[in-house]
Amino acid sequence: MKRVINALIFLFLTVPIGVFCGIFFFILRVIGQIKILHYERFPHWKRKLIVVSNHPSLLETVLVPTLLFFHQYVVNPFAYAPISTPDNYNFYKRWYWAWARPVSIPIKRGNKIAEGRILYKIKKALDQNRIVVLFAEGGRTFRGNDEDFLYSTKGNKIRKLKDGIGWLVARTGAVVLPIWVEGTDQVLPNHPTKLFCAVNPRARITIKIGKLMRFKPSLRIGSGKEITQEIQETLLNLADEEE
Repeated sequence: MKRVINALIFLFLTVPIGVFCGIFFFILRVIGQIKILHYERFPHWKRKLIVVSNHPSLLETVLVPTLLFFHQYVVNPFAYAPISTPDNYNFYKRWYWAWARPVSIPIKRGNKIAEGRILYKIKKALDQNRIVVLFAEGGRTFRGNDEDFLYSTKGNKIRKLKDGIGWLVARTGAVVLPIWVEGTDQVLPNHPTKLFCAVNPRARITIKIGKLMRFKPSLRIGSGKEITQEIQETLLNLADEEE
């Protein structure tokens, strides 16, 4: 019964709203409010893919899947609708995000057992050749403490990535696409307690697409941490890239 309900939600809510969001963000791109750099690197029609992005705001949770995968999503939503990994409290549990639940694996932060189960759910999705969007900082960037941050040469920063991303890559052999997003925290500013405290439609967003990263599957102890470190270094280098 649950599968039937999810299928109906997907067909009559997820797909139409996803298409609407994709069109909306595409229009913003056309008028210059959203800029994509190195779009030639984007792996069209690639499956078993992990998109890993920094997480400056709540906005990229919807922006990245619906804008970057819009044309694939329209042609074949069953195969190419990306799985997003939103925070369980901020998104998944709230009634107005019910439309996104069929393409979401919610992250329950602070519960190690629950986080482990979620990793296995994500692994299962990748083993089924799905596309997964991960924000591996473990929450929005602004919530980090000084000791959590890593800095690029030009001063861009991210929180240290969670080792789960490396574990997933090592266990599945999924291809990784690094993404760097700037400006979403200006469009939708962060607030310690309020989710949507303000919107600044004049601010501009830049999305930088990195080069695909390929790793051999490995069960070796420590391989996941090595992969995680390489991915976070790649993200910081991407942050400093120009056109």
